[in-house]
Amino acid sequence: IQALRHIIKPSLSFNFSPDKAKYFNGYRTLEYTDVDGHYQKLDYNIYEGQMLSYPGKGSTCSAALTIGNNLEMKVRDLKDTTGTGSKKIKLLDQCNLNMSYNFLADSLKMGAVGLTIATNVFEKVGINGNLNFSPYSVAVKNGSVVEVNKFYIADGGSLLRLKNASLSMSYSISGKGSINGNDGTKTGGSSQQSGGGGAAHNTTFAEYTRVYYHPLTGEYIPGGWVYYMNPSSPWSLNLSYSLSLANSWKLENDAIVRKANVTQTLSLSGNIKITRRLSITANTGLDLMAMKITTTQISASYDLHCFNIQFSIVPTGQWKSWNFTIAANAAALSDLLKFKKDNSFWDNQ
Repeated sequence: IQALRHIIKPSLSFNFSPDKAKYFNGYRTLEYTDVDGHYQKLDYNIYEGQMLSYPGKGSTCSAALTIGNNLEMKVRDLKDTTGTGSKKIKLLDQCNLNMSYNFLADSLKMGAVGLTIATNVFEKVGINGNLNFSPYSVAVKNGSVVEVNKFYIADGGSLLRLKNASLSMSYSISGKGSINGNDGTKTGGSSQQSGGGGAAHNTTFAEYTRVYYHPLTGEYIPGGWVYYMNPSSPWSLNLSYSLSLANSWKLENDAIVRKANVTQTLSLSGNIKITRRLSITANTGLDLMAMKITTTQISASYDLHCFNIQFSIVPTGQWKSWNFTIAANAAALSDLLKFKKDNSFWDNQ
């Protein structure tokens, strides 16, 4: 470790908007006596129902403070043979603290306090976290638990009350899907011979081609093999994990009880482009709390230059369904030249 750098970026914003519920904005008040002799007062706006909406009522005056943090470390680069090289490693991409205050609110003038964290471990695993706190306490009013204008710490609690939290991690890998050997696209020399005719052999962009070289040994094959698929199939695989916590307060047996709703999900998705025109995508997941497979979907698409064929299926579960579509690629003809056949999940009800 050669050095550590901590960057703090405070940001303060102020917002003020006067009350625009005025006569020149179309606001009117109608006072009258109804048939029963009771005095009535009706507030309305003459621009109601028009194409453009009119300004709302009420004034606002608030301030927001954000404190951003970034942490980096400089270390020696072990791959540098000179021994003098160095590289930077991000320990914490961002750690932002957000808070706000509403000067004109009747109560609960302080807004929620939020903490957002994002980093990347080994430049491969992305981690994101979020915490939201309230500075106010809760109490029973009219038979339900609501937030009251009393600080949580003054009610015997900690400085802040946790409302919800979330954590997510993701990892992605990808590949070109090609081999290092000769895939039949080599040109030059005897590879330009075709059968006995000697015509030029051009296989640029070809998905299927006649191969004149053994893909591993490089040995020339007179006459070539019949068609050979170019194994260039780029692919990607994404693995993610998410955890969320939501706190709620309920009244049970004349006492305020905290209820924690926790969800955990493991998701997996990937795609592969078998040829330049055919691609397959799949995604699934696992609910770790219920230990059940989440909705799984498999989709395929084939580009016919002028038309596109798409097929998708949800093989199991409540949303079990499938869809098959052939449509023109041109936007002007996509709705006109279209064939669609499907089986809706409503059929499962």
